[in-house]
Amino acid sequence: MTPCLNQQGRQPQRRAPPTAQVGVPQDRKPFSTSGVITLCPISLCSDSRQIRLADGGGRCSGRVEILDQGSWGTICDDRWDLEDARVVCRQLGCGEALGATGSAPFGAGSGPIWLDEVSCRGEESQVWRCPAWGWQQHNCVHQEDAGVICSGFVRLAGGDGPCSGRVEVYSGEAWTPVSDGNFTLPTAQVICAELGCGKAVSVLGHELFQESSARVWAEEFRCEGEEPELWVCPRVSCPGGTCHRSGAAQVVCSAYSEVRLMTNGSSQCEGQVEMNISGRWRALCASHWSLANANVVCRQLGCGVAISRGPYLVEGGGQILTARFHCSGAESFLWSCPVTALGGPDCSHGNTASVICSGNQTQVLPQCNDSLSQPAGSAASEKSAPYCSDSRQLRLVDGGGPCAGRVEILDQGSWGTICDDGWDLDDAHVVCGQLGCGEALNATGSAHFGAGSGPIWLDDLNCTGKESHVWRCPSRGWGRHDCRHKQDAGVICSEFLALRLVSEDQQCAGWLEVFYNGTWGSVCRSPMEDITVSVICRQLGCGDSGTLNSSFALREGFRPQWVDGIRCRKTDTSLWQCPSDPWNYTSCSPKDEAYISCADSRQIRLADGGGRCSGRVEILDQGSWGTICDDHWDLDDARVVCRQLGCGEALSAMGSAHFGAGSGPIWLDEVSCRGEESQVWRCPAWGWQQHNCNHQEDAGVICSGFVRLVGGDGPCSGRVEVRSGEAWTPVSDGNFTLPTAQVICAELGCGKAVSVLGQVPFRESDGWVWAEEFRCEGEEPKLWSCPRVPCPGGTCHHSGAAQVVCSVYTDVRLMTNGTSQCEGQVEMNISGRWRALCASHWSLANANVVCRQLGCGVAISTPNGAEGSDQLWKARFHCSGTESFLWTCPVTALGVPDCSHGNTASVICSGNRSQVLPQCNDSVSEQAGSAASEESAPYCSDSRQLRLVDGGGPCAGRVEILDQGSWGTICDDGWDLDDARVVCRQLGCGEVLNATGSAHFGAGSGPIWLDDLNCTGKESHVWRCPSRGWGRHDCRHKEDAGVICSEFLALRMVSEDQECAGWLEVFYNGTWGSVCRSPMEDITVSMICRQLGCGDSGSLNTSVGLREGSRPRWVDGIQCQKTDTSLWQCPSDPWKYSSCSPKEEAYISCAGRRPKSCPTAAPCTDREKLRLRGGDSKCSGRVEVWHSGSWGTVCDDSWSLAEAEVVCQQLGCGQALEAVRAATFGPGNGSIWLDEVRCGGRESSLWDCAAEPWGQSDCKHEEDAGVRCSGVRKTLPPTPAGSRPVSSPLPGIFSLPGVLCLILGSLLFLVLVILVTQVFRWRAERRALFSYEDALAEAMYEELDHLVTQKESLLGSPGFLSDGEDNNDSRPAPEAPDQKTYALGEGYDDAEEVPVPGALPTSEGSEEEMPPEKEDGMKSEIGSSLNVFREEADPGEGEESPWLLQGEKGYLGYDDVELSALGTSTVTFP
Repeated sequence: MTPCLNQQGRQPQRRAPPTAQVGVPQDRKPFSTSGVITLCPISLCSDSRQIRLADGGGRCSGRVEILDQGSWGTICDDRWDLEDARVVCRQLGCGEALGATGSAPFGAGSGPIWLDEVSCRGEESQVWRCPAWGWQQHNCVHQEDAGVICSGFVRLAGGDGPCSGRVEVYSGEAWTPVSDGNFTLPTAQVICAELGCGKAVSVLGHELFQESSARVWAEEFRCEGEEPELWVCPRVSCPGGTCHRSGAAQVVCSAYSEVRLMTNGSSQCEGQVEMNISGRWRALCASHWSLANANVVCRQLGCGVAISRGPYLVEGGGQILTARFHCSGAESFLWSCPVTALGGPDCSHGNTASVICSGNQTQVLPQCNDSLSQPAGSAASEKSAPYCSDSRQLRLVDGGGPCAGRVEILDQGSWGTICDDGWDLDDAHVVCGQLGCGEALNATGSAHFGAGSGPIWLDDLNCTGKESHVWRCPSRGWGRHDCRHKQDAGVICSEFLALRLVSEDQQCAGWLEVFYNGTWGSVCRSPMEDITVSVICRQLGCGDSGTLNSSFALREGFRPQWVDGIRCRKTDTSLWQCPSDPWNYTSCSPKDEAYISCADSRQIRLADGGGRCSGRVEILDQGSWGTICDDHWDLDDARVVCRQLGCGEALSAMGSAHFGAGSGPIWLDEVSCRGEESQVWRCPAWGWQQHNCNHQEDAGVICSGFVRLVGGDGPCSGRVEVRSGEAWTPVSDGNFTLPTAQVICAELGCGKAVSVLGQVPFRESDGWVWAEEFRCEGEEPKLWSCPRVPCPGGTCHHSGAAQVVCSVYTDVRLMTNGTSQCEGQVEMNISGRWRALCASHWSLANANVVCRQLGCGVAISTPNGAEGSDQLWKARFHCSGTESFLWTCPVTALGVPDCSHGNTASVICSGNRSQVLPQCNDSVSEQAGSAASEESAPYCSDSRQLRLVDGGGPCAGRVEILDQGSWGTICDDGWDLDDARVVCRQLGCGEVLNATGSAHFGAGSGPIWLDDLNCTGKESHVWRCPSRGWGRHDCRHKEDAGVICSEFLALRMVSEDQECAGWLEVFYNGTWGSVCRSPMEDITVSMICRQLGCGDSGSLNTSVGLREGSRPRWVDGIQCQKTDTSLWQCPSDPWKYSSCSPKEEAYISCAGRRPKSCPTAAPCTDREKLRLRGGDSKCSGRVEVWHSGSWGTVCDDSWSLAEAEVVCQQLGCGQALEAVRAATFGPGNGSIWLDEVRCGGRESSLWDCAAEPWGQSDCKHEEDAGVRCSGVRKTLPPTPAGSRPVSSPLPGIFSLPGVLCLILGSLLFLVLVILVTQVFRWRAERRALFSYEDALAEAMYEELDHLVTQKESLLGSPGFLSDGEDNNDSRPAPEAPDQKTYALGEGYDDAEEVPVPGALPTSEGSEEEMPPEKEDGMKSEIGSSLNVFREEADPGEGEESPWLLQGEKGYLGYDDVELSALGTSTVTFP
């Protein structure tokens, strides 16, 4: 073989493949003749070999042929593979090798067989330079001719299909973008023609290059537009060697680019509509041709606007194009309108679309009179106003296609909606007909497709169904309505189409179904070529190719077989544009239904995240699971992953191997998604398996999940919502089943479904409802994989949203000797494992609920426990006994100690639900001192129930007893700690801390069952204590008794200046103490924040300093689970006074963190926002004010005795003695809030004085102002912040004239009073002297004495100042409520006896009367001296504060419960 020589007679130097920095191979100058590449000038080479690909339908695919010695010959396919094909494709400039074919798939060649057993490495410059047997040495025939399929030199990427997108050319080993610098339309035309994509209709620039793009094509193409392919276009190097880098060139090609109007063989502005399809002009069918389409044609041709769709039919030539365009009328080109061809019927000969345009672009036609509707019943058409301009446009949005969605009209530049009042199928018919979308299937209301925006143009429509435009129907008038966008109307037309693959376990493989005419049906597989399968896979987001599987068995069930004969073209961007046979209910037999497997075998999953929707991102490719590097990994990338998995909303994008380091390949790096891609591997990135990372940089995501429960007590109860695109959508309760609820609970990790509720009204803001019904069987791993069916008629049953309650406490049983029956050890299924319950705090009320739940009648007794399993479940249930299921009872697990082995709860039930036991004789109390227990009456029924209410939890509150169907109370006569002890023990609430009276927890209602109780403290039931008798009393509900037990719990955060952030404290055993932070994971912090009303998340702050002071550190080791609805249900270490060291106390910041509006609790007074610090008494020191969540100082500029007087009076510290300046009491810290304060001296608050704006000063803390007050406190009524009167400063009030005026005025007033008094006394003496005799005067004095005696007896009576009730008993008067004292339970050193202030009963307070002076005095006393802890919420909202938050109701009687203490934030209770 003679090599080609250069001019110097030397063999040309062999060049390496182009590197990443080289734009195009420099050793090959593009010159081609008839598809043959000449590798060097003929005149200079003895090697005249040339290469081509034949019979492949294009330059870059076909049978490999080589020209040598004047003859074209072939290559034998022995050992022919992709490496060999790669050399051929590169040699031809045809891009990437896609396939190496053998056995003459492009037909058998002729002539010599030049090569055999070719074995290229893939790097050779010419195929004949690869190792082989030798030139023309072979043992083959032409039936073994080799072929290749190349990608081509150019492609369009990132668009809707192969005919639109970013221009890229193949440079050796990679696809390289082409710069938009000097990129021309002729170049785009060449690209579209080469790709078989019609003509270029759009050339876009300035699409930003991917951040990972390492290079740009180093040449500019200078095509003239007639070249057969881009490879042969002239090229020039970019100026300076660097191409203009404003962005990548983008091209859109279309087969629908050229349109014309033809009349009598000439093109003008009226006539038959024709379109150039693949070089052939074809008329369009008049079926579904609309005036909106006609408007676009006229605009595209520069012929003004459409006057009508044409008054005549024209004989069309040949076959008429059946594609249907769905223009809104606002488009500039017909090719930009949505197109459907699938299922279109053949068009009758001569039924061609025609248009009459106004003739020129500038002509202005009279506006159509749309304010007047067409006459009812008229056959309205465009011809009713043939020469008027109709600028309004119509469209359907958010319905998944042009033929379904919310109805919107464009007018005056704004898109608006239609109200659903009176909206029906006749109205919808007009819309569907106007849009060319067939018949109306459904007229939807209530913003079924989401709420729109902008104007509401029409309301109360009343179409006949024959109008040409929806705005020509009778209505209330244009723009007149009484609606909101939640009433937006929508339609579903018969031409609405949807596509899916149906499979039990595959996402991108299954039976192909299309939604047409309101019903899902199958698609037939004949002839369905590869290009059709590729369009389907691409449309479904399942890759660019696939296969038709014909080996599947016959599919079960019946359904329509909607369409057959689908023949997609390369220019079709969706299946809807592909021509096919007409729609037919039975287009083929069931055995011909199409089953497609898309070739994109890549799968994605989230690993090691504790669920399907969170974890490390892993992709399966080529049989291996690999990861993604976290470089530039953000929420947009995570959004694509979550959508791809059907996992709802992206909550977080994690890096640095947050879920642990993966293994295997790292498939992607520098991922830069826009957030809209269908698959993460379609996002811009460096390239597949190109990275510079290790597995410590693996990316992860946290998704919300496809389904959630909202509006309940936590993530495991509430309204069912699923993620639909960008919004959460409620699921209707129509046909919502318990198995579906079970799947949801299991997917959410919430145990089992215990309740399914329906008919819960949808929220007012709900724009739409999920349009499918889930048909789960209960065993599916997730809701996403459950079968679904469209709601009947396209609209789901709208009675309300489905609600589900999940619980881990669902399954309970009684076990004896390994069998479950109606007596035995109580066991509960916790997370799939049966565990015995601890007998500690197990009550007969709990036992009653278990028996009722199991259908075993009522509980007879709770005997001592038997030997249990190794680990006992120590959660405590606090049932009242009336519940139907154990899971509905309050539960506490926080701080509960471990249960001793064998101390298991046991129950003996009566055995069946219908058995009636004798009533327990509770009218006779137990013998004093007897050790009463449930066994004292083992076989009697005790229907009475006990509970504590209005105390913020099950272990504190007003005592109430259920009897004869009514809840009643206990009177506080004789109520003490022994009585309360029985109640606490009966409820399983530990020991008693306090026995409260005087309706401490509010007045109850209903009967008062017991009075004058005298328990010993050992009784099993409170109604078995000695008393006056059942239902006998002489009390009112303002004397209702209550208790506080040791198991009562409350929660708060303590901070000086923050709400929803601070030191976490729990109230236990009568004392506030801190909580330890180990191990406290995110789920525990979220639980705490949610319970405190501070958002759904938070963080544990470990950087705060050591907290001052000492206090109990009650609990450590809290480990909440997702199923817990409050902190009290979370398992932890047992309660302990010192559970951890002070440095381990928990400080939490919740998502709802904000500065305090008050230094203590809100609302607060101005007095509470002012303080003195650094002085030698409470009434001297540096002045500090509270503002914007922190304390700050006051600058001494203009500080005088007048300002000091206001401060002293506001603090109740008497008169000002001195106005101190220059930080005499030491410099403060923080902000300097006030400067240039100017008071008159008589203002009620420093806030009323003039000053510079808050925080604006030119001072330092060395200028902090202070005061010295006399210290004589005056009781002043508080001035609530924000409600004080505004007074103006009076700067001259202490001037000399002012003082003299005050003195003279006072003297004159005193003289006047003396004179008036003397006059009245003189007149009285004269009347007494002349009007009465001595005897008469004596009688008068006797009468006065009698009246005085009567009044004294009245004042001494028990009913004085009562509500006027009859009080005929002769009991001694009870101790006044404000003097009554209660002793705290024994053993608490940190508490002392304190008076419990009486509380006015909330239900009866309005009836009591009080003298005004008495009332004023009481108000003053309460306002000035009673420390109250007020809730942060606005009292105007009508929500009653818990007792612990209210002063007169909430005082516990402990010194350490200083509920108005500095920094106390929100408090909650179990």
